[in-house]
Amino acid sequence: MWTEVLLLATLQFMSTGLQGAESARILSLLNAASPSHYIFNRALILALANRGHQVTLVSPDAGKDNVPNLKNIKLEGIYDKLRDGFDFESFGDASNMAMIATMFEWMDIVCRMKFQSDGAKKLLNYPSNDQFDLIIAEVGWAECFYGFIHKFGSPPVVAISPFGFTPWITAPLGAPDNPSYMPVFFLPYTSSMTFTQKIYNTFIHYYYLYKYQYEYIPNMEAIAEEFIKMDMPSFVDIQRNVSIFLANTVFGLEDARPLTPNMIPIGGMHIKEKPDPLPKDLQKYLDEAKEGFIYFSLGSNLRSDTLTLRKRQALLDAFAELPQRILWKFESENIPGIPPNVKISKWLPQSDILAHPNIRMFITHCGKMSTSEATYRGVPIVGVPFFVDQMSNMQKIIRKGMGVYLDHHTMTKESVLIAIREILNNASYEANSKKMSELFRDHPNSALDRAVFWTEYVIRHQGAPHLRSAGAQLYWYEYLLLDVLLVVAAAGLAVILVVYWVFRALLNMLFSNPTKKQKQN
Repeated sequence: MWTEVLLLATLQFMSTGLQGAESARILSLLNAASPSHYIFNRALILALANRGHQVTLVSPDAGKDNVPNLKNIKLEGIYDKLRDGFDFESFGDASNMAMIATMFEWMDIVCRMKFQSDGAKKLLNYPSNDQFDLIIAEVGWAECFYGFIHKFGSPPVVAISPFGFTPWITAPLGAPDNPSYMPVFFLPYTSSMTFTQKIYNTFIHYYYLYKYQYEYIPNMEAIAEEFIKMDMPSFVDIQRNVSIFLANTVFGLEDARPLTPNMIPIGGMHIKEKPDPLPKDLQKYLDEAKEGFIYFSLGSNLRSDTLTLRKRQALLDAFAELPQRILWKFESENIPGIPPNVKISKWLPQSDILAHPNIRMFITHCGKMSTSEATYRGVPIVGVPFFVDQMSNMQKIIRKGMGVYLDHHTMTKESVLIAIREILNNASYEANSKKMSELFRDHPNSALDRAVFWTEYVIRHQGAPHLRSAGAQLYWYEYLLLDVLLVVAAAGLAVILVVYWVFRALLNMLFSNPTKKQKQN
C-alpha cells in the first residue's frame, strides 16, 4: 500500500513539476552583490529547481539553498570587499550625475572582484560547447557577466530585475520609456511632475542612457573580453534580444505605464502569502507587546551600526520615550545605552515579522524589497531613504498616504518622535496601507506562478521571439523618428524652395519693366 502511495505521489510530482516544459538546463547569473536581491531572485530559482529543471546558480549568495537539481557556484568574498571599500551612507549625498559616475566606476571594480573569485574561474573553465537551454541574468549591476551569455552560445535569456522596470533595459527592449511622465528611478519624483521637474528628468534620463550605452557598457564588454578571452558582441545587442523581462513592480503603488508583451510584472514574487513561523523567542517577544511593536531595518546593504553617533543617539532617545517595543535589525552585538524596550538582532525574517498582528509601523530605508513587503502586508511606513531608488519609492508611499518621510541628514530625537507619532495617531495611514495591500494581492495567480509560467514559456518556444517589440531592433534616432522627421523637414523645405522660386519667377514675369523690353526689341 505505502509503495503504491509513494509511486502515485512521485508520478503526480513529475506530472505537475514538468507539465509546462521538459526539464531544461538553466544557468542563473545572479551576480549582484545584494542579499535582498538574492532573496527576491531565489524564489524563481528554487521554484524552477523544484519543477525538475537543472539549475546552475552563480551568485555571491550561492550555497545558502541546498536543494535537488541546484548546482551552486559561489562568488566568494564579495560582500567583505564591498563593506571594506564602499561607504553606502555618504554615497546618497552625491549629486545625481556624481551618483551615476560613482555607480559605474564601482561596477568596474566589482566586476573585476567577481571575475577574480574562485567561483568565476570555475565557470570560466566550463567548455564553450557546454550548452544551456536558458540563461537567467539579473540586469542592472555588473553586466560584465553578459560575457557568459556569449561564451555559452547565446541561448534564450530571461532578464530579471529586483529594481523594477529600469531605463537601462526597457530602452534596449524598445519599450515605451517617456520621461514626460516616467521619472528616472533615482529621482524623488512621481508620474505627476512639474514643468521644471520634467525638464530635469528628461535631461537626467538621456544623460544616464548616454553614459550607460556609450561608456559603461563598452567598459563591461572590455572586462568580459579580458577574462573570458573571447571577442564580445555588443552587450546592448544582447539586451535587445532578451526574451522576457521579469520586473519587481508593486501593483497599485507603482505608477501605471505601457508594457510590451515580454515585460512581465512579478512584484513580491518572494513573499509567501502565509508567513513562516517565527523563532519561539521572537514570537513571544512580539506577542507580549501590549502596545504593539515597531520594526526598524535599513536593509541588507546599509548598516545601522555604521550610522553616525548623532543619528544613532537620536533614534535611541526617541525609542526610549515610546510605549511600543522596538525590534531593530542592528549588525553589531550590542548598542551602548540601549533602552529596555529595544531588541536588536543581526538578521531578522522581515516579511514574516511584518505579517505579525501587533506591528504598528515599519521604519525603513525604502528599498524595493522592503517597500514591496510592507505594501503586501499592509504596514504603514516611516521612510528614511538614502540613495538610488529609495527616494522615488518614498515619494510613492507618501502619494498613496501610506507613510511619512524622515530626513536622515537632519535627524533628531524630536523629528523621529514627530514621524512615529504621526503614524500612531492618524489611522488613515494604516487604512491606506491595508487598501494598497488588497490591490497588490488582487490577481488571478501569484507573482511566482507568473514568473515560472513565462520562464518555461520561453523554453517551450525557443526564446519566444514573437513577444519582442520591433522597436528593440531600431537605433535610437529611428525609434524617436528623427530620421523620418529629417526627411519630412527636408521635403517640406524643398517644397517651400520650389514654391518660392516659382512665385519669384512669376513675379518677375508679371512686373518686369515693359519699356526695357521694348528697347531690347
